[in-house]
Amino acid sequence: MSSKKRMSTRKLTVTGMMIAITMILSYTPLGIIPLQPVSATIVHIPTIIIALLEGPLVGGIVGAAFGITSMIKAITQPSGILDVYFMNPIISVLPRICIGVVAAYSYKGLLSITKNNIVSSVISSALGSLTNTLGAMGLIYFIYVENMTEKLGEAAGPVLWGIITTYGIVEMLAAVVICTSVTLALRKAVYRSKVA
Repeated sequence: MSSKKRMSTRKLTVTGMMIAITMILSYTPLGIIPLQPVSATIVHIPTIIIALLEGPLVGGIVGAAFGITSMIKAITQPSGILDVYFMNPIISVLPRICIGVVAAYSYKGLLSITKNNIVSSVISSALGSLTNTLGAMGLIYFIYVENMTEKLGEAAGPVLWGIITTYGIVEMLAAVVICTSVTLALRKAVYRSKVA
């Protein structure tokens, strides 16, 4: 079997595994960090991991799976005050595709500058997580600001900024710790690359 064929098989296998993990995290309590009144999530973590390992295309594919899953869940199992907005694929899918793209390109760029896997993984994981939070919350605000203002009044803006600054930070810290640890371990065990 050629090296290219092995790479292709590995990429498909790891991609399928990350999509499966995304689905499990989406539909079980494993993907939730319970905070009130809205729960933080770690469902974006498989997207960041695969983006750091396999690049923007595969990261975007797993991100799209995350987004489609969150849209379906918002439609079929709404549980939060923002779920009505996640029924829109522009909000539920587009930012999730961007997670993989941003994480992959930032990792590649940072690695070329720092030559350090750990530093590059930490910063790229943080940027991928922020892309999820700022992308989704920003689009909700810009598309549905009038609707939110009708429902929440003057509190609409503070509610979204509160989510970004509290849940977003928790999600970012979780992503940094988990994604960096997992990608470094996989690079050493599966990808046979040295960890700097």
